[in-house]
Amino acid sequence: MELYNLKYNTENIKYKNYNLLKILIILSLLLFIIIIILLLIIFNFNSIINKFIFYYKDLKNFMENNLKILNNNKSDMNFDINDYILKTRYNKDINFYKEILKLYIENKTEFKIRGRQHIMEICGRIYNDSNISTIQDKLNWILIHDNPEYKSKMTDKILLHEYSKKILGKDICVPILKVYNSSKEINLDELPEKFVLKCNHGCGMNILCNNKSNLDLMNAKNKLDEWLNINYGLKTLEYQYINIQRKIFAEKYLVDNIIDYKVYCFNGEPKFIRVQQNLPDNITKVNNYYNLDWTLNEIETGLGSRYVRRPDIIFEKPKNLDLMIEYAKKLSAEFIFVRVDLYELNETIYLGEMTFSPSNILFNCKDMNQSLYLGSLLDISKKNNN
Repeated sequence: MELYNLKYNTENIKYKNYNLLKILIILSLLLFIIIIILLLIIFNFNSIINKFIFYYKDLKNFMENNLKILNNNKSDMNFDINDYILKTRYNKDINFYKEILKLYIENKTEFKIRGRQHIMEICGRIYNDSNISTIQDKLNWILIHDNPEYKSKMTDKILLHEYSKKILGKDICVPILKVYNSSKEINLDELPEKFVLKCNHGCGMNILCNNKSNLDLMNAKNKLDEWLNINYGLKTLEYQYINIQRKIFAEKYLVDNIIDYKVYCFNGEPKFIRVQQNLPDNITKVNNYYNLDWTLNEIETGLGSRYVRRPDIIFEKPKNLDLMIEYAKKLSAEFIFVRVDLYELNETIYLGEMTFSPSNILFNCKDMNQSLYLGSLLDISKKNNN
C-alpha cells in the first residue's frame, strides 16, 4: 500500500509539473505577444511591418511584369530589349529586383538613384548626377530629386479631376461614369453602350468597349484584377505611381481612333505638341511633332517601329489650339516638366492625363543633337517646391 501511495504521489507530482510547464509556456507566449504589441504602439513598428508585407506581396509581380513592360517599350533606334535580356539573364534581373525593393524599404534616396540608373542601363546609357545635359538625363534627375508624393495626385487618373477643378476652375477631364474598388463591383447594366474601363495607377491599363453586347466581361474583369495587383511604380521605377490607391473606373467613350495632342511643357511653358494617332493597321502610331504655331517640327523620338514620324501625313490645326496651349500652361505651372495630354472633340477640349516620365524615359531622339537641344530647354535649377 505504501508503495502504491508513493507511486501515486510521484505520478501526481509529474502531472502537476507538466501542467505547470504548460501554464508557464502559455504565460510566456502571452507576455511575448504583449511586449510585441507594446513595441508596435511605442515605436510605430506597424508601418515597418506593412512595408515588409508590401515587399513580399509585390516582389513576384515586379519580377514577372517588369521585363514584359520593358519589352513592349523596346526601341530599335539605339538598343534592343531582347538582346539586353539575353545578355543579363533572368536570374540577374531577379537579384536586381530583390536589391531595389530592399532599398525601397531601407533607403528611399538610394532606391530612386539605383532604380533610374538601371532603367538607363537598359537602353545603353549611363546616368550620372554630375553630368546632366540631355533630355533623358534631366528627366531622370527630376524623378530622383523631385517630390513624387505631390505628383501622385496628378498622376492618379481619378484625382486628376480635382486638380483640373483647382487650377482651371472646372473639370475638363474625360467624364468618369463609375469608380470601383474591384472588378466584382462592375455592373454592365449601369453603363452605356460604349465606355472605357481603366485602372487609375498606371499606363496601358485600358479596355475599350464600343459595343457592350460584344464585351467579354469575364476576360475584362480578369485583366483588371491582374492590373490592380500590380504596383506600377515599382514595376517601371516611375516613383510618382508607387503610392496611388489602386482603383478601377469607367470613363466616357469619346470616339474611335481619336487624335491625341500631347503638349510638352518645360518649366511651365508649352514648347511643342506631339500629335499621335493610330494608322489603319491599328498597331503603328503616327508620332509627329508640331510647334505652337502648328508648323511641323523636326523632332523625332523613337520607341520602336510602332511609333513613326510621318511628315507626309498632315494633321489639321485644332480649332481650339490657343485654348489647349492656355490650359497646358496653367496645368504645368507648378512643375519643371510635364506632358499634358489633351483631346478635342466637337470643339470641346478634354484632359486625358498628365505625364511626368514619358515612356519611362526609355525613348530615344533622332540623334544626340536633338537630345541635347531638348535638354537645353529644361532648367532643372528651378526646382518644384512641392
